[in-house]
Amino acid sequence: MKRTICELLAPAGNAECALAALDAGADAVYCGLGRFNARCRAENFDEEKLGALIDHMHRKGKKLYLTFNTLLFEEELESAAEMLALLVRLKPDALIVHDPGVIFMVRKFFPSLKLHGSTQMGIHNSAGVAVLAGMGVERVILERQLTFREIERIVKRSPIEIEVFIHGSLCCSLSGRCLLSAELCGGSGNRGCCKQPCRRAFETPRGRLFPLSMRDLNALEMIPRLMELGVSSLKIEGRLRGPDYVWKSVRAYRMVLDSPPGPVLPELFQEASALLRASSARNELPGFEPEKMTDPRRIGVFGRQAAAVEKVTRRGLLIKAETKVHLGDRFRLAPPDGGEGESFSLIAMDNAGVKKTSLRKGETAFVPGNFTAAPGWSLFKIGENGFDFSRQAAALPPRREPLHLYLECSADEWTCRIGELPGFLWRRELALGPAEQHPATPEAIEKTFAAGAPAPWSAAGVSATLKGEPFFLPPALLKGLRREFWACALGALKEVDVKQAAAEAVRAFAASLVPGAPGPLPDLAGAFEIPAFIAEEDLPFWKRKIDSALRQGVRVFRIGGFHALKLLEGAPKCVIAGVFPLSVTNSRCAALFRELGFACAALSPELPERSAALLRERSDLPLFPDVPPPLLVSRAVISPEGVWHDRSGVELRLGFDPVEKLWKLRKLAVEKKQNKC
Repeated sequence: MKRTICELLAPAGNAECALAALDAGADAVYCGLGRFNARCRAENFDEEKLGALIDHMHRKGKKLYLTFNTLLFEEELESAAEMLALLVRLKPDALIVHDPGVIFMVRKFFPSLKLHGSTQMGIHNSAGVAVLAGMGVERVILERQLTFREIERIVKRSPIEIEVFIHGSLCCSLSGRCLLSAELCGGSGNRGCCKQPCRRAFETPRGRLFPLSMRDLNALEMIPRLMELGVSSLKIEGRLRGPDYVWKSVRAYRMVLDSPPGPVLPELFQEASALLRASSARNELPGFEPEKMTDPRRIGVFGRQAAAVEKVTRRGLLIKAETKVHLGDRFRLAPPDGGEGESFSLIAMDNAGVKKTSLRKGETAFVPGNFTAAPGWSLFKIGENGFDFSRQAAALPPRREPLHLYLECSADEWTCRIGELPGFLWRRELALGPAEQHPATPEAIEKTFAAGAPAPWSAAGVSATLKGEPFFLPPALLKGLRREFWACALGALKEVDVKQAAAEAVRAFAASLVPGAPGPLPDLAGAFEIPAFIAEEDLPFWKRKIDSALRQGVRVFRIGGFHALKLLEGAPKCVIAGVFPLSVTNSRCAALFRELGFACAALSPELPERSAALLRERSDLPLFPDVPPPLLVSRAVISPEGVWHDRSGVELRLGFDPVEKLWKLRKLAVEKKQNKC
């Protein structure tokens, strides 16, 4: 089978990580701004840093995808529109989106932005991919809890690009369906603030375990097979990780991707595997096997256990090394139950007043600082020194505003238009002689004009069209024409506001936020429920079941996934109600659902009361509160069934749902415990 060229996509929580990824051989990076991205704990980017990085990536012929992948509340829509307008100017190669409302906003008001469907959308079969393709999404990032066989079938049936995760942390719940952190800790994973309660210990019928703690994905062995499938992009997880993790993981996969066709040479595979083992991972899952994802008897903290806390004082910690420890390494403190502790860089340590730069196994040292810890806590190494890209990041040149030039050139006249400056036209009359040996070429003209853009502008695209007979163009004259053009253009550019078009789009969007007229809620009694999760191989079964229901006169359906729209395609007019995780958080999501044929939808269980009230005012779609969904659902084999207790006393019940074929964890306690993580 022919191997395709796959994009290697790396995480970038900051500019240093992005540059580490490029140095190691990544084709693209993904990162987020300070808001509306699913990793609010990452350093993330501001406008200036993001613009500089996008320009740098594009100069290197690489791509940058911007994560815009959280659910939006109604009062955030205008701020989100302003950020989308900014991104129109910054020109990332695509937005990774979760909220269907963002798809509606981009299509209608910011159509130059390309869309990729986030894994948070929970797309897990070819029917869901087809629906997103019909909505204008150009790539889908698949759910992580899929088998290789399922990925293979989806890729073969997909009309758009498919991206899959190949390395890094896994979530215990299907993407977009986890409410555990929001319920137990007051920090929503769907809003970018997951506190990872799944990584801590629970009291279960079989004792104290880490039943939701997942292994880390490592698909190194499967890269040749994924290339044969035609997967478009291979994604490494880890926007909370440091440059050393990014560099090592990218370099390892780059080695295998660039290897000759056929089986990977054993020595090359061993070298790549050694790099991954050195990148501070948990126990690994070698491939796509949902049934083997959990690691319930092992603490789920990321990194390698490197030292233990023996004593805590007001001045710092006394630690005992369990492996090699160096100044400059990064560590995370973790309690024995696996909770999320603070992370820090090791900048000083001493033994009996003697400064130390490193420790061997068994040695002790005092680490100064103000730490929240106790004897018995552990230090997990999450990053190693020697991977400092801070100077390169600080040296990135500032972003330039991109312009597109369109030249028409002949022996007697040249003209140039600027795409971003309507009405501007530069004209120059010439008298160039015929070319006997070295005629002027479009490539030479484009290269010269692109290189001469003065700050704060850049010639992002130059197109030269030659007319008439071939002519000779001395290099000195070409450079002089470039100087003349830019001198003329700068006068006009000073008067133009490059933000004008984006501002007009924001104003048009704000004007669209008017009170809605949703009408009465339809009767949902006797509705047929199409599961939110239908495995690829089960699509034909559910299609037959739905067709049978239609023949029996059923016309009301509750759906929890976009794939249901494909299964209902061609059916008589039906009442379609969206339910979690296909519930509504904002009026633009409701507007999209109305376009797609929904008659009503459930309010998101994560909506605060004030957000829900504002949403009801603006929605054209009837909305209703639904029964509380499970706190998480998973294909991973989780055990034991029965009642669990978390450390704050909340009771949870785990059970298996034979309809969706998923493990589901529900809350039993009445009292809501928050901010206990």
